[in-house]
Amino acid sequence: MHRHPLRKFRPGLERLEEKQLLSASPVVPHRANLAGASRSVALPLVEPSGAHGTAGNRSPSHRGYLVFRITNPSSLIPVNLVPPFQHVLVQHHQPVPGQVYNILYVAVKNGTAQTFTASDGFIVRLTNQPHSFAFPILTGTQQWKPKQWFVFYVLTKKYYPVSFVGGGFMLDRGGRISTLVPGPSGIFLRLKYDPATFARTLDWIVAYGQGAQLGAGPKFGLPDTAINEIVSAKTHRIDFAGHF
Repeated sequence: MHRHPLRKFRPGLERLEEKQLLSASPVVPHRANLAGASRSVALPLVEPSGAHGTAGNRSPSHRGYLVFRITNPSSLIPVNLVPPFQHVLVQHHQPVPGQVYNILYVAVKNGTAQTFTASDGFIVRLTNQPHSFAFPILTGTQQWKPKQWFVFYVLTKKYYPVSFVGGGFMLDRGGRISTLVPGPSGIFLRLKYDPATFARTLDWIVAYGQGAQLGAGPKFGLPDTAINEIVSAKTHRIDFAGHF
């Protein structure tokens, strides 16, 4: 049998070192207008929320702060939810007296040694809201002192107005974002709004409501998905919501 000579197949191979990763492309910072502000605010490059790596070979200590959920308080992470709290309404439309609303909220403790002021540039919005709906947490001479609790909330006709998976309140500091998901503990249903009593009612809901197990949750370490704490970025946590 006549044998034909074999032809060697030599495919053209692209050298891997000549490829450029998508992450190597330049990123252009964007600008956002705060609600009620007359000037635009330039935001630095945003890193993914909850990312454990560093950008530009920077260590987490250069990022300032992180927020984590205190799901099961203990002797190592004590929770002392004693009213009154500072309240921040994260919505533009004001509630109507006599109307019935559901409340979505998170409680956040300043666990740092730093007293925050308006100059720190903290803003907050919901994950399904644009940057134009962001609200400054502190204005004028307001302060957020160490060990002080702030409650961020919305009044809504919906049962749960954000995604159950990753939706919640976004704390933003100069473009660095940390997302706090309220979970089932952060929802209180069918409350008739009375502006004269609402502040005291909200304090009671956060400290002694069903989400807080009638006050036993934070005291005895029972699950509460609406309790969070701001700490230094140097703190080692694996359950944080993001550096900011």
